[in-house]
Amino acid sequence: MIGEYFKMAVSSIRSAKLRSALTMFGIIIGVSSVVTIVGLGEGVKQQVSSQVDEISESLIVIRPGKKTEPKAFSLDSLRSFTNSTGSLSEKDWRDTEKVDGVKSAVPVGILSGVASYEGEEYANGNIIASTERLPVLLNQKVEYGQFFTSDEYNRRVAIIGRNIAEDLFKENVPIGKSLQIRGKNYIVQGVFEQQKSGTFAAINVNNSIVVPYEAARGAGGNIQLLQVYVETESEDQVSTVAEGVRETIKKNHAGQEDFTILEKEEALEATNEVFYQLTVFVAGVAFISFIVGGIGIMNIMFATVSERTREIGIRKAIGATNSQILGQFVMEAVVLSIVGGIIGVGFSYLANAIIRVTTDLQPVTTLNVVLIVTGLSVLTGILSGILPAAQASRKDPITSLRTGT
Repeated sequence: MIGEYFKMAVSSIRSAKLRSALTMFGIIIGVSSVVTIVGLGEGVKQQVSSQVDEISESLIVIRPGKKTEPKAFSLDSLRSFTNSTGSLSEKDWRDTEKVDGVKSAVPVGILSGVASYEGEEYANGNIIASTERLPVLLNQKVEYGQFFTSDEYNRRVAIIGRNIAEDLFKENVPIGKSLQIRGKNYIVQGVFEQQKSGTFAAINVNNSIVVPYEAARGAGGNIQLLQVYVETESEDQVSTVAEGVRETIKKNHAGQEDFTILEKEEALEATNEVFYQLTVFVAGVAFISFIVGGIGIMNIMFATVSERTREIGIRKAIGATNSQILGQFVMEAVVLSIVGGIIGVGFSYLANAIIRVTTDLQPVTTLNVVLIVTGLSVLTGILSGILPAAQASRKDPITSLRTGT
């Protein structure tokens, strides 16, 4: 019986191809949007995980603001570890270096200002003040040239990201050229290797200029510490050192713990939480397309029932039951949603392929996501088809045959 319903549904859809295609449009958009967005979120999470796996287990990250546990999804949860009520100072960094068990403490400071070259400004990037251990702790390689050393803290040299090299200097390797920051010249000494998207580092190296901390101080302007990376002397000391750092910074902050200290896995978890919440939020918005698609299917099914009143009357006159009429029209709605879902999944794979080619993002589409979203599209079809199908099944055969309406 189901096979017969399916054949009849396919025949009905083929007889009105354009109308059927327009009806499926909402489902196609909904499925492709959700699968693509969730795939992007999962891909970024996996990229972050792979980067963190390559980083030393002895790493501790200090960030301003007290991390709060989100009670439920909200926009505030996206800022769970970037609370604006806290800040880090240079004294916090210097005192952290003196804590027992600390091998090195590397600041990531943002220097206010805009970089320029031959009169052209680059306003989309960050000017970062740091020390020679930054690329080691971030596991970020310098592709061309070299990073500055401890002997070059006072030299005005800069290591730039790939995007800055291409957009500001119009070339890949502008080694030896000079850019201006707050009226002072900095010689480009190196170019970073392309950084993968989704880094847990909270900075985009591709759009950043890294200069020695002491040289940045000499340029004037404010240096705001975004975070401090702490490397312990051994993995076994991580917890002990973290506690020592916490007590040290609390003393500087009058006993207030308005900062967050994260060990390696905690940093990964905190970053993944942001990506998860953001993915859920955007995917939730995309689910609106399912509602639109369901309404579209319902409208077209009501129109179909009205147009096929005489057919319904004939079928009932020769013995078709209400449940059979109901099944026939529900199946049509389900077939529309299934076909729309399949096309939507195909579009999402195409979108993911384009994203992989044109960006450094690597979306990951899992079978579970495809099955869940396809199941939702089928459920949308069933729910959207029930009311029109019920209307069709309740039609009186004699009235339908006489009026044809």
